[in-house]
Amino acid sequence: MLREDVAADLRDRKQDGPRLFPAYEDYCFGNVPGTLTSALGVATGTRRLPGDVYDGVEGVTVDDDRDVDYVLVFLVDGFGLSQWHDHRDHPVVSAVEQSTTVTPLTSVFPSETAAAITTFNTGAYPAEHGILGWNVYDPELDASFVALGFEGKAGASVTERDVADAYAVDPLYPTLADAGVESHLVAPFPAQYAGATGHEYDGASVRDVVDATADAVDAASDPAYVYAYLPHVDHEGHATGTASDEYATVVDETWRAVGDAVAAVQDEVDGDEDVLVAFAADHGHVDTDPERNVDLGAYPTVVEGLQRYDCDDSPVFLSGSPRNVELHVRDDATAAVRRVLEADVGAHVLDGKAALADGLFGDAPIASETERRVGDLVAVHPELGTWFGGDVEPDELDLVGMHGGLHPDEMLVPFAAGRLDGVATELP
Repeated sequence: MLREDVAADLRDRKQDGPRLFPAYEDYCFGNVPGTLTSALGVATGTRRLPGDVYDGVEGVTVDDDRDVDYVLVFLVDGFGLSQWHDHRDHPVVSAVEQSTTVTPLTSVFPSETAAAITTFNTGAYPAEHGILGWNVYDPELDASFVALGFEGKAGASVTERDVADAYAVDPLYPTLADAGVESHLVAPFPAQYAGATGHEYDGASVRDVVDATADAVDAASDPAYVYAYLPHVDHEGHATGTASDEYATVVDETWRAVGDAVAAVQDEVDGDEDVLVAFAADHGHVDTDPERNVDLGAYPTVVEGLQRYDCDDSPVFLSGSPRNVELHVRDDATAAVRRVLEADVGAHVLDGKAALADGLFGDAPIASETERRVGDLVAVHPELGTWFGGDVEPDELDLVGMHGGLHPDEMLVPFAAGRLDGVATELP
């Protein structure tokens, strides 16, 4: 059952013109982690989703009482609510919709993998964990780095940093472990979070997630939390857009793999009815036009107004991503840069510190890392990507599907919850 009324309510409450803002107070992706762990009797995260996300899911509540033996969650990166609508006649998507309660949520801001996946693994909003985009500039480190993996990209070296140093909070898995709940992460890369057992599969074939998920459940002793991450739809959306034949093929392959993984887990638990299965997405996509995406490096006022790294005096280009550009600007250049972004580029421009204080990145305690990393200006274009091409990152402007901004297609995502046996029975 897809709850269209919730999507309509979110648009009524949270949309302002072409922009839709996060509903941190209730129906937000940032509240999914605590909602899932509540079914295992463990309180994590900043908030729970409203209890009606479990309507029709027998015996499961958001009251932090243990309701099930296992929680199994599939996160299909980039498969937002718009994409769900486009592909709801797919046999597996249709089966999930028929056998679960599907509740529309907003993403967090930015509606981007690095920010949202960090939220999913910590239960904290971006304001709390400090990851405000794929690229993070930290003036204290004098460096820009890729948030997931803490890979240095510009400025001073960060090679001595641990992956966990990128974010300002702890992952939720040690809390689960302290409560006696095992955590198992299924992904096409090694597990990067303390307290969780990793089950790495070959990302070249989404089919490999089937056996990896079944093996993770087999290795787990209840109570257990098993999280399977599938990035394939997101990757294809970036490359060819959400309307391409190639994208449709990857959607089909991904959801067939999810369906087969559900069936494999059902066989693994031998019909155990105490399994909550959930399906989620961290953000959606908008299709931009690579011919029109904006190279900010072509605007001298913008480039000259940027702050510079102490180590080499080069401009701080890398902060955020093309749909949520975090511009770190000299005080004396802020007004001029803003005028160019608004009048010439056509972006919606926010004062970063004001947006942070107003709760755009989460209405929760703000980490010191977040305070220093947020851009002086945050540029969000209504439909295009805006980034620094030239010798910086020209390939980013060639992407079709993008995310990170406030467009409803980026911001609205599905969250489906049901009983494993019910979903397995409905599968084709």
